[in-house]
Amino acid sequence: MVHTPFWGRAGGERQILRLAIELQKIGHEVEVFTNAVNEETFPDFFKQLTVNVIPHPMEGKMPKWLVPAETYGKSPSAGTEKTSTLRTWMRRHMGRQFYTIPYQFPCMLNMGQKIPKRFDVVNNHNFPTEWAAFFAKKRLKAPVVWMCNEPPYWFFVPELRSGLRKLNWPLFELLDRVAANYVDEICVLSQVAAGFVRKAYDRSATVVRTGVDTELFHNASGKDLRRKYDLENDFVMLFVGGSSYARRSELVRALYHLSKSYDHVKLILDVPARQRETLTKLSEELGIRNRILFFHSGSDKELAEVYAACDVFVYPSSISPWGLVVTEAMAAAKPVIVSKQVGTSEIIQNGANGLIIDQTRPEQIAKQVETLMNNPKLRREIGQNAYEYVKTSLSWEKYARKMERVFQRAISNYRGCS
Repeated sequence: MVHTPFWGRAGGERQILRLAIELQKIGHEVEVFTNAVNEETFPDFFKQLTVNVIPHPMEGKMPKWLVPAETYGKSPSAGTEKTSTLRTWMRRHMGRQFYTIPYQFPCMLNMGQKIPKRFDVVNNHNFPTEWAAFFAKKRLKAPVVWMCNEPPYWFFVPELRSGLRKLNWPLFELLDRVAANYVDEICVLSQVAAGFVRKAYDRSATVVRTGVDTELFHNASGKDLRRKYDLENDFVMLFVGGSSYARRSELVRALYHLSKSYDHVKLILDVPARQRETLTKLSEELGIRNRILFFHSGSDKELAEVYAACDVFVYPSSISPWGLVVTEAMAAAKPVIVSKQVGTSEIIQNGANGLIIDQTRPEQIAKQVETLMNNPKLRREIGQNAYEYVKTSLSWEKYARKMERVFQRAISNYRGCS
């Protein structure tokens, strides 16, 4: 199994580690290959797995401004403020494509060449691991199954190819299309994601829903957290995650609309520190800074308590192939509000186990939140139905069994063509 650096506690990282553990439980031998590991992110998971770290071939020899900060590990030592500012500027104006030539390509080439010849299938996950799988495939004489969690939006979103991004785009496009052509099977989390794959590569994809730690989130209590932050008499909205496509500012504006009529509405944003400055500034401009709490959960236990402390979970994304945080909130028996552009909207029966909005506009979000705020019985019913759904349909074991069948099919087809 191949993944990008394990730097943060995100859904993709949790997904591959849990899949690896579940595959081991049902009798398979699994090893994970990556470029860097921050062991503090998922210590319990790492202890159960063989994780091979294959660093960049020029590690320690490249200019700091060329290297993604997350590859430094626990404490990024990017050097001077000038270096950090330059990297930020390059990322903003050239996007992820900025790292294609100096970092990502040689990194994936090195990994693909060093995966040993003892595996029956290569299962790569986040972009650009398909490049590593491309280099490994012929050496290992094994098929490749790509768990394409986040399809490449830059193939069909014009603004992601504008400005200085045009400099790297031709090479970037060539590398990715060639690598994708060598993938035997592409798996995605939703029909929304399958549509992205069709647009990018003109290929079909198999939908396999990921799992969720149902009992972890269902059994947690948010009473201590609500008491600690004086939320016992408040109605609490929640957003969790670092997705760059989630419109957190729309949620802040929705809170502003609600604050005009209700004094007891609060918002918890459990997000990375780098996302707080803009949201803090917006909340101050709207005069609602005292209604927003910023968290950044450092463990599963802390995260479960945050879900348990809220009254409604809102995922204001206009483009998202799935949204693991939505299913985590459902596991906590909380009503969720998502837009129809989000992959998890496909598992929601509107009004039964969640609420779906057409667009992530503040007014629409506020209207649905107000409906739940004024109807405690409906909140409880939707939350309970949400929990029952994920408990029945979205276990990690079921996810592993479905992926196992995909692996077996890919191996059978590959050997049949040899």
